[in-house]
Amino acid sequence: MGTVRTVLARLRPSWLREPDGPDPFETFVLQQRLSRLSAELRVIDHPGYTARGSYHHAKAAQEAYERTLDDACRLAGLPVEPGRGPSHRLLSETRLESAGWRW
Repeated sequence: MGTVRTVLARLRPSWLREPDGPDPFETFVLQQRLSRLSAELRVIDHPGYTARGSYHHAKAAQEAYERTLDDACRLAGLPVEPGRGPSHRLLSETRLESAGWRW
């Protein structure tokens, strides 16, 4: 019985098969979100950036970036380490980049 299913699965056209790996559109959305958040963090870190509530804005942007990194690691099948901070971000970014992610 298992052999018949295997043969039928191989005969099925490629456009009817289930895709292997994560959904490419979900991957694209996460990459775009990472790109937008990292650009926002670069603006906030610029010495000339002065805005009301900039501390809270920076903390919220960092938290959003780190959570998005965690989501991307899960989607890519990479381990998600507990914790937050610069070392967590660097480790997650390095793992994602080694897995072929670009943002």
